[in-house]
Amino acid sequence: MDSESIGEVKSALAAFPGLADVAVVEHGAGQADECLIGYVVPSGPGLDVPELHAYARKTLYNASMPAAIMVIDEIPVTAAGEVNVAALPVPELSGLLPYQAPATPRQEILCELFAEVLGAARCGTSSDFFDLGGRSVEAMVLAGRINADLDVRISMADLFKAPTVADLDRRLDEMADMRK
Repeated sequence: MDSESIGEVKSALAAFPGLADVAVVEHGAGQADECLIGYVVPSGPGLDVPELHAYARKTLYNASMPAAIMVIDEIPVTAAGEVNVAALPVPELSGLLPYQAPATPRQEILCELFAEVLGAARCGTSSDFFDLGGRSVEAMVLAGRINADLDVRISMADLFKAPTVADLDRRLDEMADMRK
């Protein structure tokens, strides 16, 4: 992600009430599992972290949503006044689902469609459409694209029941079995 985009993510997070400072950095830049990490410094006690996460999901585009938002006491800076990335705490990302590549041609198409509709760089088979910011409008668009590209008939309700590529792939198999 370029520095202008990172700046936009930082500005969006900084607009949340109760924050004194914000930094956004790329973790694992250049690697397959690279992601953004947000670091925030509360301006006082009582920062509502779940509300901050909800705000970020509503405000940021899917591809720019940080994988983690860490609350810290202060943003470390270098002598030149830049964020000292090496001094930032390393995020605990083990709870995040790793990227899972598509295993079949249909999964590949579904991953591409998820990414296109969500405006994401890529989506894997474990990527949850709604966790990545998909809403009803995007679900309607995605259902239409899947129907057209795969010549199937799914509804928005199917997407709510099967929000990941892997789930939707299984759902499509079930639907095909029911028609036999």
